[in-house]
Amino acid sequence: MSTEFEPACRRMEWLDPFYKSVWEKAFADAIPISGTFELTPRCNFNCRMCYVHLKPDQIPKYGRELTAKEWIRIAEEAKEAGTTWLCVTGGEPLMHPEFETIWKELCSMGFFITLQTNASLIKGKTADLLAKYPPRGAKITLYGSSDEVYEKVCRVKHGFTDADAGIRALCEMKIPVQLISTVIRQNEDDIKRMAFYAYIHRLPWMATGGIKASCRGAESEARQVRVENKLEEQKREEIKRRLEKVPVDINRKPCTYCKDYRLGYWVVWNGDMRFCSFLNEPNIPVRDMPFQKAWEELIRYEEALEWPEECRTCEAQKVCFKCAGTLAAECGSPHRVTEEYCGRVRKIYDEMKGE
Repeated sequence: MSTEFEPACRRMEWLDPFYKSVWEKAFADAIPISGTFELTPRCNFNCRMCYVHLKPDQIPKYGRELTAKEWIRIAEEAKEAGTTWLCVTGGEPLMHPEFETIWKELCSMGFFITLQTNASLIKGKTADLLAKYPPRGAKITLYGSSDEVYEKVCRVKHGFTDADAGIRALCEMKIPVQLISTVIRQNEDDIKRMAFYAYIHRLPWMATGGIKASCRGAESEARQVRVENKLEEQKREEIKRRLEKVPVDINRKPCTYCKDYRLGYWVVWNGDMRFCSFLNEPNIPVRDMPFQKAWEELIRYEEALEWPEECRTCEAQKVCFKCAGTLAAECGSPHRVTEEYCGRVRKIYDEMKGE
């Protein structure tokens, strides 16, 4: 890299100083210390804004789910390459047909595992499995504070009742839980009640409205259900901050803004390794090649990816903060921008310049 910049791992205050030094070393040597295994696109929910979920009959159109044997082989090679932190997600990861086998093997390898789930299936045999092989932590998607709200967002019956039972089960197992809420029009009025639910259970909670459209085949309604007025307020604040204090450096390559740059990877359900969950590229088939070779190919992709030419010549470039994943989701590819996307930023930028 010809441009010096501060890697994101230096701003990860949540890391213990020892682990922070480990991440610094991993960044310097391009060691894949952090990984995500997206086990399946299956899910028992049908959330309006999901960018991953596929119905069973849609799956063959986009690939084949990896078997337990394939996931275990990738995990073994990832561990050898340096992976320490591992997130297991989906879809709903508990719906992988061989989840129990995969989970036992991953836990036996010694990863620091975070399980990302909607929590609704944590009961019976699955609860017993997690009690015997507990993750280091669980990230739970909380979509509302009642079954009625869950039905509006996730289009399922008894969603909150089931998720609440799963969350309580994890807490009883002393597994650290973090709640994450995606805010859309259907649950916008429930934010305070979700926050109160987290408060009374003494669980960390964060909410985000920054949902992205799917470019991976899911039938997402992201563009229709976004809380646009709040997103525009956030965008105005971001542009104001960039104008006054921290302009965007267009000479920095897209991937360098992400905490996973030179450190992390995402293996999607069909066995392709990618840089980011929102991207529809690159399709590096780690299912068919050694992990280390796939990782080296991913690093080459990160170093080669450039901003679209339109971004380099745009007068609003210093205030337009985005990432490769945003371009892929909003414009269909990290290699282009659309007039619709650019127009929103330029409109706010022109208004603020006038002020």
